[in-house]
Amino acid sequence: MLLIGAGGHALECFDILSKNYQYDFLEFYDEISGNSHFMKKYNIIKDQRDLEGHFEKDPRFVLAVGNPKLREYFYERFTNAGGQMVNLFGFQNTVSAFSEYATADVFNLCFLGSKVRIGKGSLVNTGAQIHSAVAVGEFCEISPKAVLSNSVQIGSNTRIGANATILPNISIGNHVVVGAGAVVTDDIPDHVLVVGVPGKIIKEI
Repeated sequence: MLLIGAGGHALECFDILSKNYQYDFLEFYDEISGNSHFMKKYNIIKDQRDLEGHFEKDPRFVLAVGNPKLREYFYERFTNAGGQMVNLFGFQNTVSAFSEYATADVFNLCFLGSKVRIGKGSLVNTGAQIHSAVAVGEFCEISPKAVLSNSVQIGSNTRIGANATILPNISIGNHVVVGAGAVVTDDIPDHVLVVGVPGKIIKEI
């Protein structure tokens, strides 16, 4: 198994992985880390040759980064190198049997209501609440304790900040950042940054 990333998010991924999954061979991939080992035990590899050698032994990888752009970039890169993404499911989650999230990471203490759909490569971080009939696109990050109310639509590559609230029936576009603690009361177009209560667009991104 390979965890892509060796920072703080990787620690949380490792905690879930170590309790829920079986692996005989675990390494981390991080090109910019100055460390050679994660937690003084697990090897951190940094180049393509070592990556290919790892995948010859075990093609599975976990996206241990939160940033939506990086999640998509690494998914494409490592899939093209022969890897197979593994998705994490944390502890003490409340999840409807009628929700779809198999290709997303769902951390701890999350709520997914009925008819929720979470796209490939997205991350639902600790304590997030996603209520009924919400659709989240691919490679999004729903940050800790964010609340997506009923029938919200979220585009791809969008980040919803910690403790943000999206009110019912709101549509948010692609490549949007909603700041921490914001309350979104109106539809949001693509490629903008939204902050405040109520949420206001402050710039294009």
